[in-house]
Amino acid sequence: MTTAFSRISREYDDLWLLTEGYRDWMLKKILEHLKIHTDSKFADLGGGSGLFTHLLKEGVPLESDAICVDPSEAMLLNAGQYRGLQTYCESAEVFAQRQMPLNRILIKESIHHIRNRQSFWKKISSGLTSNGRILVVTRPSLPGFPLFKRAMTAFSESQPELEVLLSEISASGLRSVANTEEYYVEIPKERWYTMLRARFMSSLTSFTSDEIEQGILEVDGQLDGDQIRFTDRVFFVVIQHKTK
Repeated sequence: MTTAFSRISREYDDLWLLTEGYRDWMLKKILEHLKIHTDSKFADLGGGSGLFTHLLKEGVPLESDAICVDPSEAMLLNAGQYRGLQTYCESAEVFAQRQMPLNRILIKESIHHIRNRQSFWKKISSGLTSNGRILVVTRPSLPGFPLFKRAMTAFSESQPELEVLLSEISASGLRSVANTEEYYVEIPKERWYTMLRARFMSSLTSFTSDEIEQGILEVDGQLDGDQIRFTDRVFFVVIQHKTK
C-alpha cells in the first residue's frame, strides 16, 4: 500500500479536493469534533502528506509541534515542507506501541488500514490522557461516491462497518459517540474520472488501467449530463476513556 501511495504522493492532496469548499468544511468538522486547544498534544495517524496536520496546527494554533505518522516515506517527504511537524514513518499500530502521552489524536480516513484494531485501541489509549479524545473520520461501507461495481465491492470489503467499529472500541474499555455529517458534491465528470484514473483511494490500487477505463465507461453510462453529483456521508467518531 505504501508503494501505491508513493506514486501519487505529490498530487494526493489535490486529488482529494472535491470542491473548493471541501477542505475547509472537513477542517471545520474535525476541529468541531476533536476540540483541539492551543496546549493540546496532537498526533495525526495516517496523516499522509501532513497537509491536514499542518492546517490543524496552524488553525488553532498549537504551542508545541504536531505529530504526523504515516508508513509511506514518499508521503512524509511532502510533510517535510511544514514547520512544527514531527514525522514518524511507521504504521499506526507501531506508533501505538510507543505509548506516547497525547490528548488529541486524529485517524482520518485510514482506520481501514489498521488490521488488529482490538490490540490497537488498547495500546493507543494507554497513552491517552484522562481528558483526551480520539477522532476517527471514516465513511459507510457503501459510500455516496459514483464508483463502478467492482470498485464499490473493493471499497466495501475494506471498510469496517460503523457498528463493528463501535463494538470494538467499547470492548477495549473506551466509549464513543458517532456523528454523521454530509457534504454535497457537484464536479465535472472529467474531474472525477481523473481521480479514478489516479486511483485516489486505496481500494482502487489493485485495478489495472484497462479495468479503470472499463469502470469509467460503466459509471458514465449510468449518469446524464457532464456533472457528477453526490452526497458525501462522513462519520466523525469521538472516542474517550469511559467515565468512572
